[in-house]
Amino acid sequence: MPIIVCGINHKTAMLSLRERVIFPLEKLPLYLADLLAHENFREAVILSTCNRSEVYCDADAAGPLLDWFCRQHQITRAELEPSVYVYQDQQAVQHLMQVACGLDSMVLGEAQILGQIKEAFSESCAAGAVGPLFNRLFQQVFMIAKEVRTNTSIGACPVSVASTAVNLAKQAVPEFHAASVLVVGAGDTVDLVLRHLQAHAVAKLFIVNRNSQSAALLAKKYAAQAYAFAKLAQVLPQVDIVITATGSTLPILSKSQVETHLSKRKGRALKIIDIAVPRDVEATVAELPGVTLYCIDDLKEMIQHNMRGREHAAEKAREVIQSKAIDFIAWIRSFDVVATTIRAYRKQIEDICYAEMTKAVQQLERGDDPAQVLVSFAYAFTNKLLHTPSVQLRQAGVDGRFDILELARQLFAIPQTDSGTV
Repeated sequence: MPIIVCGINHKTAMLSLRERVIFPLEKLPLYLADLLAHENFREAVILSTCNRSEVYCDADAAGPLLDWFCRQHQITRAELEPSVYVYQDQQAVQHLMQVACGLDSMVLGEAQILGQIKEAFSESCAAGAVGPLFNRLFQQVFMIAKEVRTNTSIGACPVSVASTAVNLAKQAVPEFHAASVLVVGAGDTVDLVLRHLQAHAVAKLFIVNRNSQSAALLAKKYAAQAYAFAKLAQVLPQVDIVITATGSTLPILSKSQVETHLSKRKGRALKIIDIAVPRDVEATVAELPGVTLYCIDDLKEMIQHNMRGREHAAEKAREVIQSKAIDFIAWIRSFDVVATTIRAYRKQIEDICYAEMTKAVQQLERGDDPAQVLVSFAYAFTNKLLHTPSVQLRQAGVDGRFDILELARQLFAIPQTDSGTV
């Protein structure tokens, strides 16, 4: 049962590639159905966030998975291979555990990724893409993530992409408390952004989202003004900072849109922090005078500076994860040995049964009494079935291997008599 992961993340791929290689949540059932239509793949979970796109699979080989990965995004192997990573078995399990614990995140120890993995797992379960192996694997991963957060300080003094974006905005605008801020989007990341902005008590707070009801709920929660997406042009000239984190697959702010409203700003500078993947704002917006554009990769330096204190906790967490990954692979291998043994034993019994049944059919064809044929079949089949176990158990008794005898009682569910004998 090879476990394989194929993916790219913020460490291996530039933003320009990451925004091309995404699996939108609403389309996951289609991707999973297409993947599992191939006989090489048995179980699968697809994880796609702003910083990573990964496919976890119970597959025969990594090559077909990598080909499928490329085909879904119309990207060649030559384009993908410098940035893609492929791990198998223990390395794959260890990688998944590290991701779940936030050890592979841009923000070391961030907790949001665990919720994203749980959502991806739930989607795969609903799509019928999870079987016994991945059910056991992901339940183990969730348990370990909880254990790591409980027993290490990896999640202490939480830092997130959202909090870093707000800190960047604070550094970019000296009079931050007097600033007007527009937040575009309404997902979990935007909720976190608004929470941090509320803590800094900015002067004005605006929310724009395609779903006006979601924007209204967040506006009520954070004492902000909510607008429908169609009103974006109306709000843009009023703000000093824009923080955007939507799930759109296409840019929502173009160079021409922003340029149109610059004249209404009367020379006021505009800071735009785009933490969406794919990007919400066209890169060419940075060419406009008075506009400073940041993307998610611009946050890396700030995040790394704030994360240095967590390295000791991260090292401890990695030790725990390595041990747990080894244990899980050992369980898989033992499961394979058991399954192989059961198949071999079943075949042995079937061969004995077939041989005796062939004799019985021949006896019936020559006119022997059916009742006597059945009695002979049952007697011969039972004797051959019990011959080898009986010989081995007698020898175990002679050798004093009473552990074998006790195991046989458990294996065959033999009740123990008052005298302790069968």
